[in-house]
Amino acid sequence: MIDFHLSIIENYGSDVLDDPNMEYLRKYWINISQLKADWAELLDQKFVLGQDCFAVPTRCDAESRLGGAIFAEEEFSEFKRMSTDMGAKSFAIVEYIGQDQWNEFESISFFRFVFPLDITWAEMVCSCSIAYDVFERPIRTYFVLSDNGCVGKYVDSDALHPYELCFPVAREG
Repeated sequence: MIDFHLSIIENYGSDVLDDPNMEYLRKYWINISQLKADWAELLDQKFVLGQDCFAVPTRCDAESRLGGAIFAEEEFSEFKRMSTDMGAKSFAIVEYIGQDQWNEFESISFFRFVFPLDITWAEMVCSCSIAYDVFERPIRTYFVLSDNGCVGKYVDSDALHPYELCFPVAREG
């Protein structure tokens, strides 16, 4: 919790967070040292950061789609199914703030969570105001990645040109 309070994310001071928000953060917030230790290498393999931009490695079969919010409920169900089928147990959601490395951050003022794949839609999206802001207010940009790196996406919530890059691409049949 200290890491969250040190992040000083605008409008999320400890004086405005109620019990449901604090419980959500206790369960799902990932601090910077954990992000570096547990996720930085995997994120770097799937999302190559550069000076104010990123790329998906050419060997990654990614599909560009109209974006906006991180997930629609049906899309989240498909993400969970694909991730579970490929052996994943959890996934991370990390806000993109223009960082150019996954193990060094000029600012720690960004959202970052790790969720188990058995989380329900209601718990993840509707259980508190922080969850609502992250998942239902498409005003930020996020990287989403399963713990084995097999399923992921980049979601750009730009109001004028929202898009996302998803991998692997779900196939019919």
